[in-house]
Formats: sequence, structure tokens, C-alpha cells
Amino acid sequence: MAEGFGQGLRVLIVDDEQLVLNVLCQLLEREGFKVVSCDRLTTALETYDSTRFDLVIADMILPDGNGLTLAQHVDESPYDCEVAIITGFASVESATEAMHFRVADYFIKPVKTNQLRERLRRLVEHLRLKRQHNQLKEELNDTNKAVEILQAQATRDPLTGLFNHAYFQDQLVNEISRCKRYNHELGLLFIDVDNFKEINDSIGHQGGDLVLKTIANILKGTSRDVDVRFRLRDHDFAARYGGDEFVLMLPETDKTGSSIIAERLRSEVETFRLDTSVPIKVTLSIGVAAFPRDGGERNGLIAAADIALYAAKRSGRNRVISYSDDFAGADPLGPWNNKKDVLHLDALERTLSERSLHFAYQPIIDSKTNQVFGYEALCRPDANEFQNPLDLITAAERSGKICELGRILRDIAVAKIKEMPPGCSLFINLHPQELNDASLVEEDSVLAPMADKVVFEINNSRKIADQSRLHKVLTRLRERGYRILLDDLCTGYMGLNSLSRLEPDFVKMDSSILHASKSDGRASRLIKHYLDYTAGENITVIASGIETEQQRQIAVDLGCPLLQGYYFAKAGPEFVENS
Repeated sequence: MAEGFGQGLRVLIVDDEQLVLNVLCQLLEREGFKVVSCDRLTTALETYDSTRFDLVIADMILPDGNGLTLAQHVDESPYDCEVAIITGFASVESATEAMHFRVADYFIKPVKTNQLRERLRRLVEHLRLKRQHNQLKEELNDTNKAVEILQAQATRDPLTGLFNHAYFQDQLVNEISRCKRYNHELGLLFIDVDNFKEINDSIGHQGGDLVLKTIANILKGTSRDVDVRFRLRDHDFAARYGGDEFVLMLPETDKTGSSIIAERLRSEVETFRLDTSVPIKVTLSIGVAAFPRDGGERNGLIAAADIALYAAKRSGRNRVISYSDDFAGADPLGPWNNKKDVLHLDALERTLSERSLHFAYQPIIDSKTNQVFGYEALCRPDANEFQNPLDLITAAERSGKICELGRILRDIAVAKIKEMPPGCSLFINLHPQELNDASLVEEDSVLAPMADKVVFEINNSRKIADQSRLHKVLTRLRERGYRILLDDLCTGYMGLNSLSRLEPDFVKMDSSILHASKSDGRASRLIKHYLDYTAGENITVIASGIETEQQRQIAVDLGCPLLQGYYFAKAGPEFVENS
């Protein structure tokens, strides 16, 4: 006997007409099906749940229900089974409902045997093709999973799950190429676990592996609760460089921003409580370099970061050091702590811990009344290692502690604001990176109660890459009651464009620009238009660097509302009330 199209398949037939049931059973058994039949919906549901079927043929109207109820049950089950409905009371509504439950075929009684057989044969062929397709999908998924596993083995470090050394090298080349194409900066961090040999000796190699995995989890953002201060962005790249060393690649991040991220990581690891039988303290030394400033190609950038890391280790460990040109010719075995830059970092740590800082105040004068409008608070460090405030700021930038320095300075400013003459404003300088400090815009920040007396003077705002984010931060500061001064929006289209977008309350214009306009008619007209524009937008211009009567007169003639400079007073420890 030739094999029928139903060989190896099981079918459930549900119909309360015995004649129809017999015909269907005989037809399908001749085609090789294993047939199970019943005449009630309840029985059919129980039978279907207890046995795997390939095909279900059900009458639409049954004594205890509707065949579409069985079709819905089959559709919702996890098994791969086709359903055909047979009925003597067909309608458009019933056919539409059958399609809703993905019924594969719909027969109207009476059905000729040859026609029924051919349509069932096509239905079975469809079922087998469908199963072949699903099998191929599963095999493809298995293949893809195998490929993913092989790729992971080729690119991932097996202990930590981070990317491995070889993959990092390839990605660094790609990222440098992208930075060149789009004129972007790139930060690179070399990270070393301090005294790792002693850690292994204290808690064993398994404990050492736990330390490495813990640091990797911090880098991946899977270390613990949401209170972790250190978070990487989606496009940042972490890898295990080898042994107890890691690397971080920070696209579109300048050197100062990279140092701040490095300091957050160092602080997070230092305060992390490691669950080991022997109490140990884990710390990191981190070297920071940036493209293109410290290296224009892969090898040069890696060498700069490695030299900075070596400086961090040799100068006491548990610190962040950014690459300096002073390090380039250094003796690798020499006393790094004698270097000027490292001495500055030591002085910075003392300065921050002892809060040994003070302000000098320079008055800002109303050009019409010659009365003091406000004071610019200028940071002055007490440490002898810093010859000027720029040394302090540079050290804070290079060690990632510019935000910490800013918070301490704002704390110091609070007490002095209370001593300021009535009606005056205090201008407090902000480093662009301080705009990333969440504490700056918090409602309970130290300056919040006196926000109406504070003007935040933001330096180098045009160098901030994400101008839309800058606008959001400035908006939040204004909502808290602060006013904003931008010091680098003098002239030209870019300056005017930023003025309209950022909407500062004040801008500064250096007196050298005003002086040049005296002998240049076009420059004079440009400055005049600029002043007219700012006045129309309720933006107050401060002419800074006024040192002579001639410079003062030029500024007054051009209509600058506020004036500042040595001509009126040098910065001093007290508030000078009269000009």
C-alpha cells in the first residue's frame, strides 16, 4: 500500500454527526493519519491537552459549544498544530471569526471526498513546510549563538567579561580615525590596581580574581545599587589591558572631563566594601591622556597614558595624574615626586582637605553712577607651591578634582556674601566642567538661600561641545534664582548666535577690544551694534581690564553699562565700597 500524505501525523476530529465523523475517520486513516475522534467540545479540549496533535478538524456547531472555542484554545497553546473548521451553516461572520483564530481552512458541508482529500493534502504540505521553516530558524539561531560565543571568546576577557587587550587596540585605532574625521577629542585612562601582589598574598589568588571582577563590574555599571557615583556612557569603552591593569576609552571627552571621570572611578573603588574574609583596602592609580593633545596616533596616546599612570604610582598611588609634557623626558626610575606637577598635586590634596583657600574681591562699577554694582570673587590658594590661581586650577583639572574644588569655594563664598554691602551682587567663577556637578543645581545647595545675590561667571562656554545641555543647565540655574555671565561671547556671528540661544544676564568684553575700536571705524560700529543688541535683549555688558582713564572713557563713550579693572581697584580681601 502506498504511503498517504498523513504518514506520521496525528489528527483530532470533532463532530457530533456520526456519518460525517465516520467518513472523515476512514479518509484520514487511509492517508496514514493516526486518528482520534470525539463528538463534544469538552472532550475535545481535554483530549487536545493530553495528546500532541498535528491537525484538528472541528465542526463549527457542537452540542456543548462552538468549534471556534477549540480553535482559539489551539491557537493559544505552545504546540505547532493546524486547525480546519467544517460547518453546514456558513456565514461571512463565522468565516471572519475563524480567520481571527488563524484557522488554516474552512469547509462547508456537504464536501465532496476528492475535494476534501486534496485540500487536506495541501494543508498538510503547508504544515510540513512551516515546520521546516521553524527548524531552519532554530538552526540559524543556534548558529548565531555559536557565532556570538566565538566572537565573545575572541574579544572578551574570560575572567572579567570586559573587552580584551587585542580588541581594545583595534577599537582605539578606529576611534582615533573617527575623532580625526569629526574633529573630536578622546580621553584615554590607564588604570592599575595598587599593590595587587600584596592583595594576592593577603587573600589568595581567588580573592585577587574577586577584586578584578569587582572593579570590572564597577566599570560595567553592574556593581551594586543606583547610588554608585561612577557611570559610563553607552559609547564609552572599558577593557582589561592585562594582569591588574584596565583601560577606559572616553569618546568626545576632553582631558579635564576625562580626569573628572577618572577621579570618580578612583573614589568609588576606594570606598567600595569588598566582601572578603580578610579586610583589605583596594585603591587605583590612574593615568590620563587625551587625543590629539597628548598623542595623535595610537602608540603615542598609549605611551602618554602609560607615563601618566607611572607618575601616579611613583608619586604615592591612589591618585589620578594627567599626562604632562614635563614627563616626556623623565628618567623612568627617577623620583617622580620631585616633579613640579606632582608637587602641585600634593599641594592640591592638602588644600582641599584643609580648605586652605580664600577669595580676593574686585569691584564692578556702574559707569553712570560710579557706584559699586558688585564684586568678582577671585580664588586665592594659601599653599606656597601655587605661584598663582592658574596653578591651582590646572592641578585640579589634571587630577579630576575641579568639581570638588568648586564645591569648597562655594562653601567659602556663603559666609562672605553675608558681609557684602547691601544691594550688591557677587560674581562667582565656574569652570565649564562644574556644570556637570549635580550639586550645583540642587534646591538645597549652599548658595540656594541667597541665589538672588549670586551671578555665576562661566569661563570658556563656547568650548563646551554639548551646547543644548549647557542651555538646559543654565535654565535650571535661572529657575533657582541665579543670574548668568558668559565671558567669551564678545563679537561675531557665533557670539551673537550664542547670546540668542543661551540668554545670559551678563557678558564680558575685554578693554583691548574697546581700545582697538578707537582707531578702527568698522570695529567701533560693530561694538556699537553689539551693545545695542545686548541692551535690547536685557543683557548687561561688563567692560573688563580697565587700567587707564583713556580705557574707561572709551568704554563710557561706547555705552558699556558696567566697568571692571585695576583703574578702579585691585582685588583685595575686603569689599571696597567706593570707587
